[in-house]
Amino acid sequence: MTVAYFPFFVDIEGKKCLIAGGGTVACRKALTLMDYGPDIVIVAPRVIPEMEQLIKESKGKLTWRCRKFEESDLEHMDFVIAATSDEGVNRMISIWCRKGKIPVNVADIQEECSFIFPALIKEGEITVGISTGGSSPALARYLKKKLKEAIPKGLGSLAGQLGSYRDTVRERVDSLPVRRSIFKAMTEEGIRQEGYTREQAEELIERKLAEHEK
Repeated sequence: MTVAYFPFFVDIEGKKCLIAGGGTVACRKALTLMDYGPDIVIVAPRVIPEMEQLIKESKGKLTWRCRKFEESDLEHMDFVIAATSDEGVNRMISIWCRKGKIPVNVADIQEECSFIFPALIKEGEITVGISTGGSSPALARYLKKKLKEAIPKGLGSLAGQLGSYRDTVRERVDSLPVRRSIFKAMTEEGIRQEGYTREQAEELIERKLAEHEK
């Protein structure tokens, strides 16, 4: 039976992440995670040049323990990625993590994963995660390409703009249906004109409020 993975969006800023391995897969995982602010510990006797450069440029967010993985490396970790070149080691890491109730992702061995990485689209404040439950990464990449092409340019910055007005609207409008109507109008007009100035946003809010007060 296929495992059904629920798509949580989790705040991992400041969380402790261990990546066992220093190769291409480990580097790709580290690069993906860095935008979200965890403290990453790499454990590997050697790393590829790209990983070494990533560590140097990380301003302390990535640290490297230059040796083979040990079970004690799991202490105080919030989540773990097993991406060594040794499948047996990766499976053992999964066993230890499950025993310690630590979320674990094992490269290329779906049945050993308690969480998986989606194909990600990140555009400003917008993040889209696409998953086939680990069944077909190639299909997930295809869907990512198609969806990325479908997202209008500037939508990420528009999401940030809309977020900046949420408190203003909540303070001025008690009615949930009215608030929803205002946010719907702001979204539609923002998409149509590819964003707006603060003056335009405030004018729109005033106009919608006046309509509902009639």
